[in-house]
Order: sequence, then structure tokens, then C-alpha cells
Amino acid sequence: MIGYTTPEKAGISASSIERFLKELKRRGLNMHSVLMLRGNDIFFEKYWAPFHKDMPHRMYSVTKSFVSIAIGCLSDEGKIDLDDPIISYFPDKLPENVPELLKTQTIRHMLMMSTSMYAINWFKEGVYDRTKFYFEQTPNRPAGTLFDYDSTGSYILGALVERVSGMSLLDYLKKKILNRLGGFENAHILKSPDGVSWGDSALLCTPRALMNFARFVMNKGVWEDERLLSKEYLDAATSCQTTNDLECKRAHNHFGYGYQIWMNEQNGFSFFGMGGQYAVCIPKKDFIFVCTGDNQYNEYASEILFRAIFDILIPDKKDVSIDSELPSAMGSKHSEFARSISGKIFPCEENEMKIKWFRLDFAGDEGVFAYENAQGKKTLPFGMAKNVFSQFPQLGYSDEYGNVHDETGFKYRCAASAGWIEEKKLQIRIQIIDRYFGSLVITFGFRNENTVSVRMIKNAEDFLNEYNGWMYSQIK
Repeated sequence: MIGYTTPEKAGISASSIERFLKELKRRGLNMHSVLMLRGNDIFFEKYWAPFHKDMPHRMYSVTKSFVSIAIGCLSDEGKIDLDDPIISYFPDKLPENVPELLKTQTIRHMLMMSTSMYAINWFKEGVYDRTKFYFEQTPNRPAGTLFDYDSTGSYILGALVERVSGMSLLDYLKKKILNRLGGFENAHILKSPDGVSWGDSALLCTPRALMNFARFVMNKGVWEDERLLSKEYLDAATSCQTTNDLECKRAHNHFGYGYQIWMNEQNGFSFFGMGGQYAVCIPKKDFIFVCTGDNQYNEYASEILFRAIFDILIPDKKDVSIDSELPSAMGSKHSEFARSISGKIFPCEENEMKIKWFRLDFAGDEGVFAYENAQGKKTLPFGMAKNVFSQFPQLGYSDEYGNVHDETGFKYRCAASAGWIEEKKLQIRIQIIDRYFGSLVITFGFRNENTVSVRMIKNAEDFLNEYNGWMYSQIK
């Protein structure tokens, strides 16, 4: 199915590709391969020796997107329901007392990276059964509320595929999809210590095989006029199921998340792998970009790469207005959901911010965040898609003398704004604009009018430390 053409026939100039490659070199990126496809034709392909087209390459977290497709196959077969609780498939791996938060975590929540778990590290001495280890951890929020990258949850989804299908993850994928696509004859998936496929990180395949897979997903499950996976599942998998910009910084990977697939700009989607393994798909331009490399040492590599793709290879010529005022929060001014929570007190479970309760009050295009922490009761006014200027309510921050935290009546001036980034997700952006500068983003993710997770992320030198972490509330 995949053929070849020239860059010019594909509508991308050879000079643009040359500029792109020079930019990667100038920025010090360590690339192993780059392939570009328009339609069904490869128009550029390059390997850096000793890597070559027939050499399987570790794809790291790109593996997660393959797991998603396997889950879709099981769903199409009627062997699972995406809204099934994950614990129902692993009764032999559960602790004696299953936490209530874990009981309501579904397969869909895990596909969306909206689980109840914090980042879990299984690279520890004595962790043999990774599945059992996962279920022994203590959840810290209700699932289905906010995005948080749960790599081990993806591993559990891979284990689910093996348990339900009765086959290894790769064998099941080959039977259902990959053998039909071709190129996966020498593919391999490494295993965890107990023999379960390392489904969140350890696929090895050639870049060309990855390109075939990306083309299949962008075809919404069709290969050479044969439907291999339902369009319904892939429509959901490749569209934003949860917003994931919890810092208001609009990075390359902050355009939303589908089912183990990242959204990117120009309404596209991508498979991401640590170190520089990517398949970037832009349906509206019928364009696919695949690359491999090892840039684990360079924390800026991914941003550099994506900027080069979208600024040099396939730029979007949308006009952007220039602001003349301090930026405010993203999102909509209004949500019908606001009515059901306005004025409602949410008692909080024990949390690192020591917040006992909070309340959100909405009135027109402004609101108030009220709460009680270790210092007492606080209120912070905010505007909806606009800034409201006031004083940040926390006491004890430095003024004339740095690192002096005496509690006087001094408070920092701030600008606070908010927006509904989803119907049930509110984000408040606070900017400290005093002698000291800093920022705080608070994201409220409501599963319903009684269940909410809150993520606070601060960026400031020696203050806002009381506003950094997770908390949640479940009203019975």
C-alpha cells in the first residue's frame, strides 16, 4: 500500500526538508531516523548509521498507542466494556482491602490517563509482579476527573489484553491488525520480570512498520479497503477526551489526550515515545511524520522537534492577534455545570496543602474561590476570561528581606482569571505581580456535582509552597 514520491509532488519543498534537518542538527538533536508520508507515499526517508530501515528500534511509550488499539479490538469483539471497573479483571491481584477510589476506576479512565493513581515507580528491588504492585498502591484522587500521566496504568491495560485474549500482547495485535499491515515480522515486545509484556514502554519495530501503523490509525481502522477496527473507537481514541494543560503553558504535548494517544496542534494526533520516538499525524493535511532517536539527555528535544515540524515543514498560516494586556486563563466564560456547584462547600480529604474545604461562587463574569487552610479562611476573587486584580490571601511571604516569612499584614498583589476548559473542568490562573513574580494554576476536575479532584501547580522561587499538589472531595 505504501509507495514513494518526491517532496515536490508531495507539496513540501526539498529546501524545507533541508532547513528542518539543519535545525535539528543546530539544536543538537540525536536522531536515528526520519520518515515523511503524504497520502500513501513516502516522500522522504533518512537513517543515521548504524541505523537502517530493517533495524527494529525501541519505541518506548509509543507502545501505549498499540495497547490502545488492542483494547479497541477487545471492545469490538464484545470481550470488554470500556466502562468496566479495571479491578473486575484482576481479582487475584488485589489487596485484601481495595480502596474505594480504585473500585470506580474504569478501563476508559485508564485509556484517558485519568486514573486515581499518582506516578508509580516499579523500578525497585523486589518488584516482580508489576500488576499486583500497581493494585497495592494507594490512590490519591477519584478517577475520571483530571489528567495525570500514569504509565503503569498503561502496563495494566496491556496485561488486561493478555488476560482476556489468552495471547501475548504482540501476538494478539498481529492476529487482529499488524499482520495485515505488514512490516512487523521482526517486531518484539520486552517483558516484565513475571513474563507479562512490558506494554507501556517496550515495543521494538522498524520506523516503516510504525509508519504503516500510523497510516492505519489515520485511516480510522481501514487498510486496503478492509475495515480492521471500528471507526467509532478510533474517532474517540484520536480526539481529545481530556484536557491536559494544567499549567497554562501550551507546550507541544498540552493539546489534550485521547485513548493513549496525544493531541497536537492543527487538530492532529501523535504517538509519543521517550527520547524521540514519534509518529505525528495531521489528517487535514494527509501528512505523517515518523522519527526515532535518543534525546533522553535533552529535556527540550521534544519541543524543538515539534516546533521544527509545525513551523518549517507544515506551518499553519493562521493570523494571531497581539495582546496589549496581561494574559488571562484559557477556556470559556460560562458552563451550565457552574450552576450545580456555585456556593457549594466541598470538604476536602487530608491533603498536602492542608486545605479543609473550598467553595466556588459565580456571579456573572466574575467569581470567588473561598477556602480554609492552616492560616484560616481565605477568599480570592477572579474574573471569567479576564483578570481581576487583588491581593493574594496568603500571609508570611517575603517583602524587603528575602527568605523572611514573618506573618504581618503584607500580601502580594495578584491578577486572577478563570475559564472552563471543559464543561466540568475549571482552571484558575493566578499571576503574582509584585516585587516578587510567580504563578499558580488551580484546575478543578468534576466527575459530577459531588466529586472533584483539584491539582495545584506553582511556579515561584520561595513562596506559594502551600499551593502545590493534589486534593479531592467526595460528598456522600
